[in-house]
Amino acid sequence: MKFSAKCIWKQFWYDLVIFFREPFFALPILLLPGVFFVIYAGSMAKDAASIAGFAQYLPMYMILISFLTVFFNIGTQYVTDKQSGIFKRLLLSPISLFNVVLTYSLRGLLISILGFFEMIAIAVFVFKIPMSSHMVLFFFAFLVTVIIMMLLSLTLHGFFKNSRQVMPFTIIGFQYVLFASGMIMPVENMPVVLQYLVYANPVYHMNQILVRVWYGAPQQMMNIVALAIWVVICLVLIQFQKGFATDK
Repeated sequence: MKFSAKCIWKQFWYDLVIFFREPFFALPILLLPGVFFVIYAGSMAKDAASIAGFAQYLPMYMILISFLTVFFNIGTQYVTDKQSGIFKRLLLSPISLFNVVLTYSLRGLLISILGFFEMIAIAVFVFKIPMSSHMVLFFFAFLVTVIIMMLLSLTLHGFFKNSRQVMPFTIIGFQYVLFASGMIMPVENMPVVLQYLVYANPVYHMNQILVRVWYGAPQQMMNIVALAIWVVICLVLIQFQKGFATDK
């Protein structure tokens, strides 16, 4: 176990070194959560009845911005590394598929944590948004949703062999998450067929869970079960990823 943990740490450290060697790639990713939040929050706060009322949108924007900056970024690099042969060489070494996936996930988690504190600082010091009285629990719930998001990203992107294949998925995936997440239009106002698309969207359930944690409301079992089902699906599908990763 110690040897495994040591290998994961060394691989994660090398991954971070490579990531920060490209400052024009790394810095925008680290700063985008704050920039996006200023744009979204600035435009929406003006239309909100009160700043206190606008606080309910904070979990929603955290999920959406994390999706934009982490889901596609980590997933796209995952595909690019496979295309360039890096992923194949890693899998041919003593490094296991689990360690490779975990390394990508840890970097995504680190970026998400930095983005979380960026958005909280902007919410407090720029927009004067009142914070939840359950911030510690909210932070841990946010981390869980990001971990699930990373698992989804690596699983779905694992079926693509090159960046050209993944571009249509990126465009369609973003549109689906944005319009079928309940963030733009209340779900109850949608046609029944579209409501099913929303309920199949894991980001919708992430948002529902975080909003309830933010206000200290009881959780709905439907949201927890839906995310648990997605986790099981990903764990099953990821077992087939090695064949896709090693194909030329």
